Amino acid sequence: MSQSFWRWLAALLLIANTVGVVIYLRGDAQPEPPAPVVPPLPTQWPELVLVEEASPQSGMSEQDGQCFSIGPLPSLLAQQRTQDRLRPLTSSIRSRQTVSERDRGWWVYLPTGSRTQALNLTRELTEKGLDDFFVVTQGAMENVVSVGLFSQIENARARQRNLREKGFNAQLEIQRESTPQFWVDYQSEPASEAPWRFIIEASPQAQHRAIPCYSELTEPS
Repeated sequence: MSQSFWRWLAALLLIANTVGVVIYLRGDAQPEPPAPVVPPLPTQWPELVLVEEASPQSGMSEQDGQCFSIGPLPSLLAQQRTQDRLRPLTSSIRSRQTVSERDRGWWVYLPTGSRTQALNLTRELTEKGLDDFFVVTQGAMENVVSVGLFSQIENARARQRNLREKGFNAQLEIQRESTPQFWVDYQSEPASEAPWRFIIEASPQAQHRAIPCYSELTEPS
């Protein structure tokens, strides 16, 4: 073949490659669609706030402070010390006291009508080899012979059964007592950190709770 043939063949191949590259580039480059036009929201609509962007005290003025309650404290002295520690960092503070009913245990006793009957019962108990008893000398159960106070009802029933087998009219009932509980409510100053954690460490039964603020939260006169 002549040299002119090879020149024409090389030229055709070069033109074909060039056309292929141009076609590939034009087909790969897709034009981006125009961005949609979003109209502005009406000015009277509320602004959207995401949860992670909201303040923990959203809806509360930073100048209002917050109100808390500490308790139950074990004694009046603990209540007074708590007030003394909190007062410099609070805008208002008050103390209050509640009463809690708690079970002391299961009581077994022998009812009587007089002191003489009670003393006679104690002699009978001694003669039958029973001990751990005493005569109540005051209160609503005066002259009753107490024969045991038990934390477990099974033990109380066993004591009652043993006494009844020996001929005594043993009675069983639960004993309750009223226990005073002491509290301190306070409103913290804005941006202040009250030392409540130290108070809780000194009174393990007490808890620190947020409470609604109200106008009556003032220092007692």
